[in-house]
Amino acid sequence: MDKIANMNFHYHRYPFDYFLDSTVRLGLNAIELWAGAPHLYVEDTTHQEVAALLKEIRRRDLELVCFTPEQCIYPINLAAKNDTLRRRSLDYFQKSLEVANSLECGMLLVTAGYGFFNEPAEEAWRRARESLEELCRHAEAAGVILVLEPLSRFGSNVITNLASLKRMISEVGSPQMKALLDTVPMTLVGDTIDGYAAALGRDLAHVHFLDGDGKTSAHLAWGEGCFPLEAFKRSLDNNGYDGFLSLEIIGPQYNWDPENATRASLERLRHN
Repeated sequence: MDKIANMNFHYHRYPFDYFLDSTVRLGLNAIELWAGAPHLYVEDTTHQEVAALLKEIRRRDLELVCFTPEQCIYPINLAAKNDTLRRRSLDYFQKSLEVANSLECGMLLVTAGYGFFNEPAEEAWRRARESLEELCRHAEAAGVILVLEPLSRFGSNVITNLASLKRMISEVGSPQMKALLDTVPMTLVGDTIDGYAAALGRDLAHVHFLDGDGKTSAHLAWGEGCFPLEAFKRSLDNNGYDGFLSLEIIGPQYNWDPENATRASLERLRHN
């Protein structure tokens, strides 16, 4: 089967150890760590807590493939017009780089944020680019790769499609910045895996692999939406993608039994 990573967002009503044990029960050997309360929130954690968390990951022989600090719910915005908010956001990501290093994880997910809807789009773009340029300098010192994720129009008005993702990576011009493909925003705007592969080549470093309804930003377990799983897998194979596929399942309907949602996705992946 493909290289699948379990993700803990839909496990947030359970302790982190439960998520790790669930991942083992499911037969997976890799995780992507969503860093949010109550599992690990970057602003509140200590070196001791991070070290203890890494010990638990290692004790189960799990690989941490990507560190994903919460940045859509909390007041984090790299394109913020307010200087205090943007500075706080930069400081938050710099601390996230330190935590990623302490977790011995070489990949950190980042999004560009959003601007006001009634301001010129290029102003928010410029602020996001300057923030990402600064973060790349810190990432280089830390030896961590930043993977830049487009969001749907429900979450951003800066980077929402392949064209804007490629443009930002080109303008930042840092070897520390790579691209992330999420099948949900990709499908909503009519982009394709083949298009991502052609435009980005080896800069396509990570994939969030979810089903969706084709209308909203819902990140569904496989089999609950309308996305063409077989076609997606064929495109990934044909383009030689050899990275991980993370199951970033999101939704309150999964809170009671997150393991079953992951298991259902894995069964669908195995049989398509």
